[in-house]
Amino acid sequence: MPRYQVEELYGEKVVSSQTVEAEEPIEALERVVGRPVLTRALQEHWFRVVDEEKNSVSEFSLTEAIPRDFSK
Repeated sequence: MPRYQVEELYGEKVVSSQTVEAEEPIEALERVVGRPVLTRALQEHWFRVVDEEKNSVSEFSLTEAIPRDFSK
């Protein structure tokens, strides 16, 4: 099973980091945060998941922080 480095960031500052084994980057992050995530980093508080073996980086945000426009 692949290993991912999951980093929590505020802006560009890493505030926590841990290694997680999972099949996919999004699964690794969901194991860390315990809830669904978005596949784009849309907020100042976001997450980076690094697969050093495949040399790939994924960025995610928490689902609850999506700005919603109900005026339409």
